[in-house]
Amino acid sequence: MQRDSKLNDEIIRLYESEPNLHTLPGVLFAGVGRLIDAEVVSFTEFHRPSWDFRSLISVGDDPDVRARGMQAFAKHMHSHPFWQHDPTFYGERALRESDFFSDEEFVELPIAKEVFLPSRARRIMGITFEHAGYVVTVVGHRVVGRPAFSDDERDWMQGFRPHILRSYRQAQERTLAALTPGDRLRLAFPALTPRQIEVASWIAQGKSNEEIAGILGVGLDAVKAHVKAINSKIDSDSRRAAIVIAHTTPPFADLPPLWKLGLEG
Repeated sequence: MQRDSKLNDEIIRLYESEPNLHTLPGVLFAGVGRLIDAEVVSFTEFHRPSWDFRSLISVGDDPDVRARGMQAFAKHMHSHPFWQHDPTFYGERALRESDFFSDEEFVELPIAKEVFLPSRARRIMGITFEHAGYVVTVVGHRVVGRPAFSDDERDWMQGFRPHILRSYRQAQERTLAALTPGDRLRLAFPALTPRQIEVASWIAQGKSNEEIAGILGVGLDAVKAHVKAINSKIDSDSRRAAIVIAHTTPPFADLPPLWKLGLEG
């Protein structure tokens, strides 16, 4: 009963927080840390279409040391599937370093000597999943001297995984929902200038050329010139096209990594 209660409490906290992509890592740092008693939690998000990624950690660290650690990790990650965080290999499981290496074997691994032990990380357990071209990995770490993650803790992490996945999907939706008409136009048509995006955003709000000229404090001819340029770049001669685009999320596959949209939580 206590085991189920601990997991259920974290599931409730996760959904109550209603995170977007900018706030989700912090929510998971706290929740996973409590759930499996981990001192450090990491969150990595890889965008397959662009090969871009972000890697966040729950504690402050030296950027230079971390950069060297990431280089060493990249050098040794192919030594075992556990380090590659391949969703196919992990499946729906939570996996621990102790599932594959004895204590004696682990401390002799090059990846342990060059990546984990220098930062005093010793015990490792993670989950991974893929959604819409993104691969997400969440890993809990314990420092040297701490016991291995137990079977109960593995089961809790495994039980938490589908809720992390669902929350991640919802976080993507919340991030996209927060796009302004200007954001959508900028993403759909990166060739538009900032002034053209501004004009197109006012068009999307139903403003006439005269009204836009008054709002921006420019002449009517200047607005007409911007409108002509906008229509040329979006391949349309209709104001309706700008309105539709500004209020429609661009095709998901055409978007850059969503965490780069610069939206506030």
